[in-house]
Amino acid sequence: MVPKIASSVRSRREHLRRLSIVYKVEIRLKIVVELYRREMSPKEFQGEFGGGSVSRVSQHFEYLERHGWARPVHRGHDSKRRGPSETLYRATEAPYFDSETWVLLPYSLRLAFSWSSFKAAATDLGEGIKGAFFDGRLSRDLTCTPLELDELGWMRVIAGLDAHFESIFEEQDDAKIRVVRTGEELMRAGILQIGFESPRSNDRIALDLADASGELPTPFPERLAPIFADDLYMEILAELNKRDMSVMQFHREFASDASVWVVRHRFNRLKELGFLAVVEKVKKGGAQEFIYRATKPAVNNALWADVPDVVRETRTWKTFERFSNLVKEAIVAGTFDIRDDRHLTWSIVNLDREGFGNVVTDIEALAAFIRDEEERAKKRIDAGAKPLTMVVGLSAVAPIKPVKAP
Repeated sequence: MVPKIASSVRSRREHLRRLSIVYKVEIRLKIVVELYRREMSPKEFQGEFGGGSVSRVSQHFEYLERHGWARPVHRGHDSKRRGPSETLYRATEAPYFDSETWVLLPYSLRLAFSWSSFKAAATDLGEGIKGAFFDGRLSRDLTCTPLELDELGWMRVIAGLDAHFESIFEEQDDAKIRVVRTGEELMRAGILQIGFESPRSNDRIALDLADASGELPTPFPERLAPIFADDLYMEILAELNKRDMSVMQFHREFASDASVWVVRHRFNRLKELGFLAVVEKVKKGGAQEFIYRATKPAVNNALWADVPDVVRETRTWKTFERFSNLVKEAIVAGTFDIRDDRHLTWSIVNLDREGFGNVVTDIEALAAFIRDEEERAKKRIDAGAKPLTMVVGLSAVAPIKPVKAP
């Protein structure tokens, strides 16, 4: 069994290195995400999402094709535009983590990734809530449900969230077929699903991590790219999640085959990227030695301050604020990613009205299943099963505006 396990880890490490190609430049990640949803030409992408000139966007498309992330599917043209036909591309795969790759990431990195993902999703959702209030957009109001479950109940709820996540993209495929017949315009919809462990009483798991220095100007995906591409970065973070260490100590215990300069360079780079912090300075002889620790994300408590009072007083927005605070509390406490099988997805899909209605109907069925599962779990807890605390958030809104690429 050992060679098989080792082979699996190597293949997951290769997947991380492959992801680093996409994450290295923020616009590349956006291109691959969009091409996974539908075929597009560089010109169509630039017209909808920006990203500089058409020439610059085309260069990214070609780069992604050379590295196996995009492939040309056919030549076509947008019926709304005049001009020569253009090459349309699709992504070869989604630039996401499967569960095996996710568990390879050091805990502090998973926590930072979750916070960054939630901020992006919550920003879109917050705008969608305001749009539903002012513009009459389609929406399924956000529900925030605290649950008491046991281990079996947790597994069943997560399985339900995972299954519904997959069905959303099947609905997108069905919508594409329907609009050929109906002529209806597809609309860009966002579907939020989150299931995570809420903080247990006074059990603040992440306090052993150092405080981050604050928000950095470098986009979060670009901060991840060098770590994904280099095993030594990953090894440093993994060890410094467990304890404080100096460069010399890490070199002596884990990287004696590399030079001290190589190790020191990576410590400094991780500090610049916000993933390590100096927690102590120790004098050794005439020199000063820095002691480092992995960081937890800097949680911003004022992400959505610019909200009209008329919206802030609605029940939907109050639920949104309560839900956001529960997520922030779990991130700070460390429980959000304490389990590998938590769920966080913000699915952007292109749907017609029928498709959006089907997704909302499925969300309601999922919510009913979760409530029933809590009742079944309570009986098992009464019979002696260990209780777990979970928060589930569900919402959908359409249309949402595309975010412009840098």
